[in-house]
This record gives sequence, structure tokens and C-alpha cells, in this order.
Amino acid sequence: MSGARVMVRRVDALLAQAPTAATWLSESEQERAARLRAPQRHAQYLAGHWLLRTLLAQAFGGDPSEHALIERHNLPPVAQGAALCLSLSHGGDFVAAALSSTPIGIDLETRGPRPALHRLQHLLREPEEPVDSLDEDALLQRWVLKEAWIKRAHGSALPETLAALHLRPAPVGPAELRLHIADEWLLAVASGMIAAVDAQVPTRASLWRCLERSGASPELS
Repeated sequence: MSGARVMVRRVDALLAQAPTAATWLSESEQERAARLRAPQRHAQYLAGHWLLRTLLAQAFGGDPSEHALIERHNLPPVAQGAALCLSLSHGGDFVAAALSSTPIGIDLETRGPRPALHRLQHLLREPEEPVDSLDEDALLQRWVLKEAWIKRAHGSALPETLAALHLRPAPVGPAELRLHIADEWLLAVASGMIAAVDAQVPTRASLWRCLERSGASPELS
């Protein structure tokens, strides 16, 4: 497989399609799922892992249940028998899954009031942007963009990491970050190649570049 694929679906729709989880979860996934006691988080986990299998079936054929995933501690799962990079994200009633032949990171968040983000705006806005110049939705957009970039390298969204990343719109030219905006959610995709996004709802997209304070990567400079 070459390229990258991303899919966004509702949790309840995925669980309605999937067979009984015990028939397709790997042993490591069953152990992980058993530790998720919160009903919503458990449902998101099952939906996300079924969605990954759906992408694998689209790419390589067969039934989604025939594709095995192996859990890893604090890392995305891996597809057994395939040298692919996978990424998962969930938000409320939605999950997103991605697979790529090169590193990829995605972050999904549902849209709505986020007053707590104002306390984090110093980590999300650019130094030249005045305090309180971004509304909650704009701050959330910055959050998902930085999260996707960090997840691409399997990092952690520590305050110092968020503050070190600088975002710039990229109306033309190369861009390794894409923001997809739907009525109900925001999705950021960090990938070295253009990712096909299957969302089943209308979205609009914008391109971004990310530079780190310690120095931009060669392809972004």
C-alpha cells in the first residue's frame, strides 16, 4: 500500500456494524478493553479498532475481522503482517482512524464550548497574536493541529512541547498538516503525504505548516 487513508465515523454506527467483539479482538486488545471501565471510553475503543480494521480491509481486501491488531503500551496498535503506521483518535460520539505507509498522526475533537482552553491560550496562540484574540473554536483548531503533529512522532502534549510548536497557514506550497472542519468536529492530520479523508459529511480543509522553536525541519524551512 502507498499513500495514507483516514476515516471518521460515529461510534454507535460502527458498533452496530461490528460483530461481537470477542470474535475479532486480539488477545492484547481484549486485555486493554477489559481495563476500560467507563462505558463511553470502552465503546470508543471498540469502535476505533473496528474502524482500523475497516481501513485495512479496504486497502488489502478481506473482511475487517480477518485483520489482526496488536496493542502497544502508550503507542498506536500495529497491524500484524503489514509494515504500516496507524493512528487513532476519539471525541465524544466520533472516532477517527488512519493508516499510512509513512508516519502519521491524527487528532479529533468535537466542537462546542471549551472555556478551559482560554487558560491554555499561551500554549496555542502565536507570540504576535494578542491575548484573547482567538475564540474557543480557533483555540481548539490550534489544539488539534499541535496534537496531531505531536502524535505523528509518538510524543506527549506537555506544556513545553505545545509552546515550542509554531503554526503558520500554508495557502500554497508544501504542508504536512491539514485541518478538516465539519459541523460537529475538527480533525487534524499530520502526514508527509496527502491523506484521503472519508468522513461521510461535508468538510472544509485548510493547510498548515508547523515549525519548532528549536528549528524548523528542512522540508518546512
